[in-house]
Parts: sequence; structure tokens; C-alpha cells
Amino acid sequence: MVSLKGAIYNKWSVLLIAACLCGGPLFSKAQTLNEKFEQLMFNRDKGQLNKSVYAGHSHNDYWQAQPLYTAYYAGMESIEADVFLRNGKLMVAHDAKEIKNERTLNALYLEPLVALYRKNGHTAFTDSTKHLQLLIDIKEDYKRLLPILVKEVEQYGDIFNPIKNPNAIKVIVTGGRPSPEGFKNYPKWLFFDGEVNWTYDAVSLAQTGLISADLKDYTDWNGKGLPENIPAIEKAVAKADSLGLRFRFYGTHDSPNAWQQLINQGVYWINTDQPKSLELFLDQRARSSFQLDKPHDVYKPSFQYDAKDRQVKRILLLVGDGMGLAAVKAATLANGGSLNMTQIKTVGLSQTEALNADNTDSAAGGSAIATGQKVNNRAISVDAHGQGLPSVAAVLADKGWKTGVISVGDVTDATPAVFYAHQQERNESESILGQFAQSKMDFILGGKPDWLKKENNWKGYAGISVLDNTIDQAGGKQIVFLSDEFLKPVKDGRPAILTKTMLDGVKFLSRENKPYFLMAESAQIDYAGHANDLKYSIMETLDFDNTIAEALRLADQDPEMLVIVTADHETGGLTLLDSDRKSGRVVVNFSSNDHTNAFVPVFAYGARSFLFQGVYDNTAIFHKLLEAVK
Repeated sequence: MVSLKGAIYNKWSVLLIAACLCGGPLFSKAQTLNEKFEQLMFNRDKGQLNKSVYAGHSHNDYWQAQPLYTAYYAGMESIEADVFLRNGKLMVAHDAKEIKNERTLNALYLEPLVALYRKNGHTAFTDSTKHLQLLIDIKEDYKRLLPILVKEVEQYGDIFNPIKNPNAIKVIVTGGRPSPEGFKNYPKWLFFDGEVNWTYDAVSLAQTGLISADLKDYTDWNGKGLPENIPAIEKAVAKADSLGLRFRFYGTHDSPNAWQQLINQGVYWINTDQPKSLELFLDQRARSSFQLDKPHDVYKPSFQYDAKDRQVKRILLLVGDGMGLAAVKAATLANGGSLNMTQIKTVGLSQTEALNADNTDSAAGGSAIATGQKVNNRAISVDAHGQGLPSVAAVLADKGWKTGVISVGDVTDATPAVFYAHQQERNESESILGQFAQSKMDFILGGKPDWLKKENNWKGYAGISVLDNTIDQAGGKQIVFLSDEFLKPVKDGRPAILTKTMLDGVKFLSRENKPYFLMAESAQIDYAGHANDLKYSIMETLDFDNTIAEALRLADQDPEMLVIVTADHETGGLTLLDSDRKSGRVVVNFSSNDHTNAFVPVFAYGARSFLFQGVYDNTAIFHKLLEAVK
């Protein structure tokens, strides 16, 4: 698609008008206006549509608790006021009975805008790349009102004159107004709202500020799901594109889904009566939209040993910290509709409440999985009285199993810590790390705690090797600290360290031909949820999914292995708004920057995986694991 959005604001506008109306060669020598319209209409690429620019329009702005200022500070670049003429003054109101003496156009809009403009160093916004337009909706008798409007605006010189001042605030007349042939009767700095079916010549087009239409003329859409009659909507938008103008629908619904669908159809001005909510949506959108360039391959399990009722002697517990069902679905769609984890047939749902709150943190969520008991938020495997609770790793170690934990986050953070330590406060990192020495766990691997990075004279613990990046396969109890390059986000270039270290961990724990338990955590799915960053979330989830593929391969070669994939909680309140699995495009909305109480998935593969079907409390995972090894 050849995008013409924004052309009227830049050097291409003159060429565009010439090409459209004078047979100019912008597209091709032989291409007519109608042919160019056909090109825009019928060659609209859906992927390109979502790259279109867009901005907010504050509709009926004068009804805001703070007219102008609410919309202005919410970043709306278009603001609308309805105007009547009374006793020679321009009054702002929706209808005549609402008119109040103090609510004049000058007092509510012109004077404040002039003050803001001057305060910003002669630009509409502090960001000089942004422009502002003021729509004046004339409610009656435009022939009497327009001369008064011209006089009031001209008293401020070039502040409202884009012809002389490229940084000017543009005034656009809508509502009662002349047809295009009458635009020339007014100053060239005064612009008019156009309509889809109007015919323009070069002169009238030069004074047309945008194209607007009532959405109800095109569809009965209620703002939910997809609008019907999309071709008619696209045709209207394409008409504006062909003229180099930006398009607005009025009469639209105010909701994230409605805004997203309008953006999908190429609408530039997003109409709203809720500028603060739209600001949040538009500000988030860069972090709430993602398109994967190339999906990764998906491993097809053999299911040869899956769900067989055999004693489990090897457990891989893979934890996607903060990975809720929506995060899995977002990554699935980005990857073309399938993941390694979604190949697994046995699926359960885990409820994640903490002992003292329904929303759990990683400490309480991880402790419930590790110990089979609810604990308070911030507690690391201790009960309400501070008494330590044995983890599944400790129980198995007492039975002669080899055990280890891996994380691509801090090795003393909550999720890895709950398997080898006991602490009432999760931030007591130094104490948590020290407890590894007393535990029966064979190794821990992950990021170095911040306090330890500042310790120049740290001697470690007697009988425990402290290594960098790689497990010593020769044996011995050990702590492995990953370098910073292995802890950065995948989107910033982290290699497949989780997969590598899991395979290294399996090799290490297998040395003595004993049963083993290994927990590997993808820690940064949680970070992405806190950051409300969809790209971060999907890239981390896909990295985790690649690790899951290797776990499934191991289970396909081992009739006594059980693979569990789950999460400690959901983070971010992620919901899916729009997607296209064919192109890998996903658009979401985050309702929180914290943990939520949503279900999280439990995928089970291998021996006795059937134990993990159904809906159950997160504490049940501990008991199901011990049931599997009987």
C-alpha cells in the first residue's frame, strides 16, 4: 500500500494535489485520480494498515470536567467544540439551552491555547513534532457565525495561521459550513471538514482539513468484535487517502476493541469522549503490539510413553514465571498458531491464591507448588508461623534423588529459592543463598544477587564450588552464576541459555544413574508482564517454548520421565484484542502492571501425566508429583 497519511502536513501535499487533480506523475504518468483511488482501495495490505499513524480526537470536549486541558494533557491532537452565536459572541455548548455567559470560545479555548502555545516556545505542544487542530462545530447559521470566528481568530496573528506559520494550530470548521465551492470565500488559513461524497477542486482541497463521516452511515456495529460492512469502511478511508487527507468517524464506541478495529481499517483520527482512557491505550499500543518475523519450528511429540502408568524416576518441572493463559495464546498466535507446549495433550488449570491474599506473588505461588501448602505473600517455603516446609526437591533428595534448580533471573529470587530455602521475607537474599549450603540440593544456577556483585571478599561456602556460566560435569555441590550477557532479555540478544543449561543440568544430574528432579524457570515472562511489554513477553515465552521442546524430546526417549510446564501466577492482566496468526501479528491490552488472580496452565507429558488433568489448587502440584514417583 502506498500510504498518503500525513501528506497534507508535509512537502508531499503539493505534489499530491497536483497528481490527484492535474494529472501529475506522483504514481504514474497515466494514472488518474480514480485509478489511484482503486489502487488504495483494493490493494490495502492488512499488515501495512496496522502500521498506519493515528491520533486522538476529543469529541464534545466542552463536556469534560476541564474543557481543553483534559484532552490537551492526554495528548489529543484534535479537539472539538460546538459553537453558537449569541449577542455577537461565540458561545460553547451542545445545544442552545446549555449556553452560559462565561463559556465563550475565547475563554474556554482560544485564550488558553494561545497561552500554552507561547509557553511552549511557539509550538502547540512541548514536543514540537506534534500538531494540534481545533474543530469548531457550528450549530446554527454559519453565514453569520463564520465572519465573527474569523475576526476572533485573526486577533492572535499567525498562531492559528498554518499558511504563514508551520507550527500553527489549525482551525477547522465542521457542522454548519459551506460546500467545497464556497471554501474560497474565507481566508486560506481557515480549513473545513470534508465529506466522503463531496467533489473537490484544487482550491477547495487546499482548504480541506480532514474527511469525517458518521459511522452509523456505514455500519450498525456495536463496537464489539469485528464491524460488519468492512469494505464500505475501507472505501471511505481510501477516499480520504486518495486526497491526502486524514479520516475520522464520529458516532463511534469508546472501548479498546473499537479503537483497535478503527486503527485496523486505517482510520487516523480516533474519536473519543474519554481522552484519558484513549491516551493510555495509544501510549501502551507500541508495547502492546507485536509481529514475529519468523516462527520457530514446533516439535511433534511421539506420545510413545505419554500418560503411561509407570513410576516416574525423572522430573523436569518447567516454570514460566508470570505466564498466564493469555501469554501462552499470544505467543501461539505470533508463532503461526502452535507452540511446543500446545502439542501436549494433558492440560490442567491451576488456581494461584496465596494464604493471606487472593493475588499471589512469586514467593507464595512458588512455595505452594514446591511444598504443597499455602503460604503468605513474600514468604519462602515457611508457614504462617515461620516454620520451614519441606519442598518436593528436599523430599525427593531424602529418597536419594539428585536435584537442581535453574533460572534466567536471580538465583536467590523467589521461584528458585522456594525449592532450597526457608525465609519469611523473600528479599533476604544473603540468608537464602547461605541456606543452599545446608540443603541437599546438588546445584543451583542463575543470576548473581546484587549484594554479591558488591562483595569483593566473598569466600563462598565450604565444600561448594562457585562457577561462572557452566556446570562442572565432574561433580560436586556447586553454585553457577550466569554472566550479565546471559540474563538480558531475549529481545535484546540473550542466547538460548535456558535450553543449554537445562540440558547441562540433566547431564549433570544423570551422572550417577539415580533419579533426579530439575526445576528450570523462565523468569523474565514475569518481568515483561510488569513492564506491559508484549514483545518482551512473547520473545521470552518463545524462548521458554524452545526449552520445552528439548524436554519433550528427552521424555520421548525415557519411559520414566515426567515433564510439567506451569506458572506460579499471571502478570499484567493481559487480554487479546486482535491478531492475525498468518502474519504473526498480535495486539493485546494490559489491565495491570502487577500479578493477577487468573488461572495458569499446567501442561503434563510423559509417565503418569494423567495425574495433572483438571482444575485444582496450585498446592496440588506438589502432591501430584509425589504421587507420580510412588
